[in-house]
Amino acid sequence: MKDHIRPPVKVDALGRIIKSPNIAAFRWRLNVPASITGSKKERLFFKTEYEAKQHAKGLLQARATAGTDLLERLRIRGMSVADAIEYALKHAPSKVPAAVAKACKAYIDSRRAGNCKERYLANLKSQLDQFEADFGQRTMDSISKAELERFIADLTGKDGETPALPKTKINFIITLTALFNFAVAEGWRGENPAAKLRRPARDEVTTAILSPEQVAKLLNAASNAEFRDVFPAMVIQLYAGPRRSEIPHITWDSIKDNYLRLDYTKVRKKRSVELHPTLLAWLAPFTHKTGRVFAPEGVNFDIKDTRTIEDAYTYRLSQIGKIAKTDLPKNVLRHTAITYRHASTSDLQDTATWAGNSPRIVEQHYRGAATKTDAEHFYNLRPEGADNVVPLSAG
Repeated sequence: MKDHIRPPVKVDALGRIIKSPNIAAFRWRLNVPASITGSKKERLFFKTEYEAKQHAKGLLQARATAGTDLLERLRIRGMSVADAIEYALKHAPSKVPAAVAKACKAYIDSRRAGNCKERYLANLKSQLDQFEADFGQRTMDSISKAELERFIADLTGKDGETPALPKTKINFIITLTALFNFAVAEGWRGENPAAKLRRPARDEVTTAILSPEQVAKLLNAASNAEFRDVFPAMVIQLYAGPRRSEIPHITWDSIKDNYLRLDYTKVRKKRSVELHPTLLAWLAPFTHKTGRVFAPEGVNFDIKDTRTIEDAYTYRLSQIGKIAKTDLPKNVLRHTAITYRHASTSDLQDTATWAGNSPRIVEQHYRGAATKTDAEHFYNLRPEGADNVVPLSAG
């Protein structure tokens, strides 16, 4: 039986041979002798008889063209002829060329068809535009891991001069890995050169929060009538912690029975946020309102792209911060809300669920950033006329 493979046979779901011609095969089994594999006997299974026969034919052709020396070298590596063929199919460049520009466009189109958010698509296009600027005239199968490492190393910040932050480089590596996975799936190359790119260590980020004294100044400044449009959104973020991207979606109907219902979140998981009595006290003058909590004049709401509304919200906060003489870094209100929630309850899981985070994130960034006394002062900042009054007046 040397240099020969028996015809495939029909087997049932348990791998038993089916002898009756009237019973359909569950699978077709192909027995490949050691003389063909170069190492040991193999049993292979196929959906159809044709696939089994074609595979046998390919093995015999490979066996006929491979010299004894090549077979021995495979044996030393613990590989059979079939293993070598599978490896070659996986790693060898495809014969179908695809320009980088074509691949980038096709990948973005595939993500758009997958109902990805416009913000993600815009960021994806921005990253791939930079990649295309370097490799646009190349084909996907011609790009090496070393070239991708060079591209990542040369990334710069927005000023075009300072080196890009580790977080930016990691995001690019994630995008390139996904792009080349797409190229492999499309048959444009054999393996993904980005899969083994080394990710730089992230810089340690300090989570900024506001002290109770700073919050008091902020509430006093925001209580001015000129900020009545943004005041409810500000105190909601300050005491309930929604993300900036979640603010445009909040309507007054979202607030019911002392809960804020968030149906549109960054992580696409709905959540209900329990509202503290302090927040309810600040919102009391506004409870008759309808529509969106923050609806800047002259800005249309687009459920797929809320960046304009978010930017308007950030700008209005910056105006309040100037009057209060308080710096408001990005996400500081949400960070403040989560920190004091945990300081008050000391419950890691509860705070994580409440904030839409993981316990690991809460422990890493918020736990211990404030004391229980700080939290008591924070929650005692209520409008004039409420319990535990701090003399502030709502706009």
